[in-house]
This record gives sequence, structure tokens and C-alpha cells, in this order.
Amino acid sequence: MTDRLDRLRASMEEAELDAFFVGCAVDDIFGTHSANRRYLSGFSGSTGYVFITATDAVIVADFRYTEQAEQECVPRGLRVHKTEGAIGDWWPKLCAELGLGGKRVGLSRADTTLGLYTRLWDSIAEMPAEEAPQLVPAPGIVEELRAVKDVEELATLQGAIDIGDRALERVAANIDAAMTEIELARAVQQAVLEEGGEGIAFGTIAASGDAAARPHASPRDVPVGKGRTIVIDMGARLRGYCSDLTRTISAGPFPEEFKSIYEIVFEAQQTAIERVEAGMSGKDAHALAADVIDSYGYDEYFGHGLGHGVGLDVHEAPYLGKSSQDTLEDGMVFTIEPGIYLPGRGGVRIEDIVVLEQGRARVLSHAPKLSVRGAKP
Repeated sequence: MTDRLDRLRASMEEAELDAFFVGCAVDDIFGTHSANRRYLSGFSGSTGYVFITATDAVIVADFRYTEQAEQECVPRGLRVHKTEGAIGDWWPKLCAELGLGGKRVGLSRADTTLGLYTRLWDSIAEMPAEEAPQLVPAPGIVEELRAVKDVEELATLQGAIDIGDRALERVAANIDAAMTEIELARAVQQAVLEEGGEGIAFGTIAASGDAAARPHASPRDVPVGKGRTIVIDMGARLRGYCSDLTRTISAGPFPEEFKSIYEIVFEAQQTAIERVEAGMSGKDAHALAADVIDSYGYDEYFGHGLGHGVGLDVHEAPYLGKSSQDTLEDGMVFTIEPGIYLPGRGGVRIEDIVVLEQGRARVLSHAPKLSVRGAKP
């Protein structure tokens, strides 16, 4: 964790920032959270702030979280600053304590709502100019650091991925045509908990038949049925880190018209896994799979990016897509998830997580894949 703070400080210096402030974001599943805050401090509580300067690192928390902050953050090189009252009561005092009068304080864009910015600004508006800090929007320096995983992160990610693998394998083995999409999604969630996950990483996608042609379909109260493609996209969360896994299955025999589609998607994914490499742009990585799908005449039916980074957020840097200029590096963890979606008929997507090591991709997901018409699992 100290290494993370050192790397942040180097990025702060490049951005000409004297301090860096991380507030809270709002997550549609888990409420208030901040992946950037947890990455820098280890703090897993719902309310708190991180303040980093060249010589100090502070976790700001109120009475409800100070003991938790001491346990999670002090061993990682931060000190706890206990607050009382509204942010306007303690923010100016803490800025003064840190000697930030007239200094540039970078606000994490991902974690600063308009409401938070307004409260910060109002609290210093009446301070003498020489005592008030300058509030500036910071570039995404923490997000850039998070894109390359360290050993601790990789171990936790592998744990989350293993849980997701086992959970999906259990559910797929017991699927029944009479089960509804909603019941299937709930079964995935229950399996994640039983396999040791903290919970699901995002709302499970369980889409059958025509709904499988919609990449982000919401589960419906309809049976999955026999002889239809069923796309299950799910993830587990472990110690804050996420997994992301997609398999296309069926209840009963795999539908004949989609066997060749499955083979194409499988080939596209394997090609991307085998040929993606460090130094490649996200755009070029996307083309590895897109070109395969295009060669079979299905280019218009693969409309999303090939993949995305995975970590404390289920979608983070890097991005692999037709417009991405992100450069892939060793240590980056990301999905490879091509798909073909035929409106009104169904779809196929296969998704695994890989990590770049020594320039090449190593697959971290190990849930079984279908074997149709000679496609190897």
C-alpha cells in the first residue's frame, strides 16, 4: 500500500498537485462506495475520505468508522482523522492542518459529486485567499494506477474468479427448461454466496431466446425453455474485487442454428486470447476478434467492445474497443468477450478474464465451455 501512495505522489507531482482528495461515489448496487479510496487506503466502509499530500496520508472518518479505519488503514501507512459535524465544520480546519493555504488540491473526478464539490467550495469561500486551497479537477491518476494489478490484487482477483467459476458451473449443471430467467439469476446469486463470495459483482444477466440477442438484457419472469440459447453473464465479489464471466448454454440440446454461431464466437475469443500482447492498443486488440467475426459475415452483429479492465470495479481501465487508444501493459487484467447477437432469435457471448504477463495473455477463468461441432472446451 505504501508503494501505491508513492506512485500516486509521483503522479501528483507530474500533474502539479500539492494534494489529492478522494470522496465517495454512488454505486447502483452497493450504495455509497469508492474504489479509488479503497485502493489507496484499504478502507471498506461506506463513508469516509482520503487526503494525500507529499508528506501525509489521512483517512477521514466519523465516529461510526474510526475503529474500522484504524484497523484497515493505519497498517497501510495512513493516519486517522476523526470528524464531527458537517463537512463544512472540519474541511477548512484539516486543510489548514495540512498547510494547504494557496495550494492546488486535486479532486478525484470519479468520486466528487456536484453536491460534494459545492459543500467543499462553500466551506472555504469565506477564508482569506492565502489560507484557502485551490480546488482543481484532477486527471484520472488513481484509475491509471489501478489498471496495473500488484501481486496482492491478482491473488484476490483469482479468488473472486474461482468463486464465479464454481458458482456458474453449479447453476449450469442444474438448469431446467421450466426455470425462469429471474430464478436463474437468483440461483447464480445464491451459488456465489455458498461458494464464499461477498455477493454478486453486478446484476446477473440471464437471457434466453430472443432476449439473448440483447447484450445487457434484464432477467424476465419467463421460462428459459428448451433448445434456446441462454446467455448468463455474472460476477462474484471478494474483498472488494470483482469477477466477470459469461457462458452461453441451453436447457437440453444446443439449438442447431446457433452451433455455427457459437463456433465463430469461440474462434474469435481464442484468436484474441492467443494474439493479444503488451504494447497493443485496445483498438487493435478489439480487431483481433472483430476481424474473425467479420470474416464470417457477422460484423454488424458484434456491436460492443471486446473487453474491459476488472478490479475493484467490474468495469475499469483498460478498455478494449474499436475507439480505444488505451495501451495494454503487463499486469493489466481484462475481459475478452466477443459475441454475436441476432435480433429476435438469440445470441452467443463467451467471456473470460486474462492477465498480461511477459507480454502475453494468461487466462484466469476456468469455467467449462460448451463443445459444439468440434469446438474444444
